[in-house]
Amino acid sequence: MQPLKPNEERSVLENNPQAQPSDLEEYERLLSLRFTEDPDQRPVASPQQEDEADVDLGREARIQQLHRKLFRAATAPARESAR
Repeated sequence: MQPLKPNEERSVLENNPQAQPSDLEEYERLLSLRFTEDPDQRPVASPQQEDEADVDLGREARIQQLHRKLFRAATAPARESAR
C-alpha cells in the first residue's frame, strides 16, 4: 500500500467537503496497521486475544467509515418536487 500523493489528497478533500486532512491521516494509519498483521498467524485463544480481535473489528469498521467519508462522491441534495 502506498500513501496518497499530495495531488490525490487535494482531490479527495476538494471532492468531499466533509472530509478533513486528519481523516486521511487516520485512514492511512489504520490501513498500514491492517497490512502489518497476518490474521492467519494470530489464532484467538485467550481472553486478551479476543479483546484484540474486538479492537481489530472496530478498526475495520472505522476504516470502512472513513473510506465512505473520503471517497464517496459528493452528491447534491435531492430537490423537492414542485407541487
